[in-house]
Amino acid sequence: MAYKTILVCLNEISRQPQLIAVARQLGIKFGAHISALYIIPGVQVYPSAGYGAGPDIFDGTRVFYQNRLEKTRETFEAAMKLDKLSFDLHVVDNSLPLITNAVIENCRNADLVVISATSPDAEEGVEQDFAERFVLAAGRPVLVLPFKGETTLNFDSMMVAWDDSREAARATFDALPFLQKSKKTRLVTVDVLVGGALPAGSIAETLDRHNVKTEITNVSSDGLSTGDTLLRAAKDYGADLIVLGAYGHSRFSEMIFGGATRHILKNLDRPVLMSH
Repeated sequence: MAYKTILVCLNEISRQPQLIAVARQLGIKFGAHISALYIIPGVQVYPSAGYGAGPDIFDGTRVFYQNRLEKTRETFEAAMKLDKLSFDLHVVDNSLPLITNAVIENCRNADLVVISATSPDAEEGVEQDFAERFVLAAGRPVLVLPFKGETTLNFDSMMVAWDDSREAARATFDALPFLQKSKKTRLVTVDVLVGGALPAGSIAETLDRHNVKTEITNVSSDGLSTGDTLLRAAKDYGADLIVLGAYGHSRFSEMIFGGATRHILKNLDRPVLMSH
């Protein structure tokens, strides 16, 4: 198994350098074709509050992306040509204003999709819940980069968050190409009872057959949320990449009560591979 078609979404303008750099790294590492996606959203139409008046139209976001298209094209193509990578750029002139929906519609032929988390301070760009909605609906493994700081993708140390769920299994097997290149993979469980059988034992045996050597570690939350516990563990163990099954609880409960998926996406300090 390998990632041979990698899609990178370039609509997070402030993070384009990091997105392109990581896509280039992946293209070299896996000998993959890099396909960039750039959405030009449609205008936003608001119903008028006044009697007999026409609707209000906002085209600011559309103009924002139109004005940055050629620079995006030049930067992406120049980076790909440095290493003679196979690549293409798809520009979608969308009729609707939502960028997330358009990205979802154009991602299904990729082995892996690379996106950036959205900065809460961004004035223009993709919707604030872009990463959350995309991970849930994409049906593909999604590599999410942090929304701030320099990002390089290392393969020395990987951390898999394991809770024996469907989502964790999906993410772990989707991450196999990464795990097989990792020097060290740690399977992390949270708050397993002392003396109880570690639920990661069976998956460790399976990964071993894929030449992935793992170490199983149970961590205590110490009263922290699961999301905080996993981020703390990733920092403590020096993980270059977190592998996480997304939305283990219902989407509704995640929205109302929070959850590991939302918390990690909003506080991400290193790349995370998510699958749902």
